[in-house]
Amino acid sequence: MRIPLPQPGTLAAGLLLTCSLGARAQQRPPAPAATQSARTVILKSSALQLLARGYHLEVEKALRPHQSLGLTAQLYRGTVLEITASSTRRDNEQVRGYGAELLHRVYLSPGLPPLTGFYLGYGPHFQRFDLAFRQNGWQEQLGEDGLLYYQYGPVDYTETIHRYGATAVAGFQDLLEGTRISLDLYVGVGYRRSDFRSKLAESHYRSGLLDYGHRGFYLPAGFKIGFML
Repeated sequence: MRIPLPQPGTLAAGLLLTCSLGARAQQRPPAPAATQSARTVILKSSALQLLARGYHLEVEKALRPHQSLGLTAQLYRGTVLEITASSTRRDNEQVRGYGAELLHRVYLSPGLPPLTGFYLGYGPHFQRFDLAFRQNGWQEQLGEDGLLYYQYGPVDYTETIHRYGATAVAGFQDLLEGTRISLDLYVGVGYRRSDFRSKLAESHYRSGLLDYGHRGFYLPAGFKIGFML
């Protein structure tokens, strides 16, 4: 399964949708003061990260008027999909890992309840990935005569990747009408670096923007669904 990166037209459509939702939110009358002070925490997740075998859970807490801090815990586990690996997926390719992201948001819609409206956000992130796969290669084998021989065949390999960087995003968050369910749409730009440890000379996970070992600029975009506590 190969999934293409978002095209400029797709990002433009997303921005238009965000602007449309924002315009509707601006027409909504301000919530009563009691409601504004009662709901200041949102718990949310991104379904898109499942494509990378990632399970992300963010807690966003209002700090002061029009600002918040979000902490995302990240867990990775499962069979590697082609969207995050090279064009040819290797047999029994597995990923395990963890990470965290911190995001400071500044909301730009005065008069709306906390944690709703247009916002700008920025913050750092860190991930560690442990990958295991099998491919053909040379390995030493002990013969019956007690001597070591080189044999070509399937060899089990592991690769450990540390990835760290920062992002800046623009987004819009609001509650679905009459509910406490939140929808967070965002798009931005980020930069990250990565290093790896493996018996192989080069990383097998730097094939594209979505790969585990990618380094350089990338475009974070997507949506999160949550629940206001």
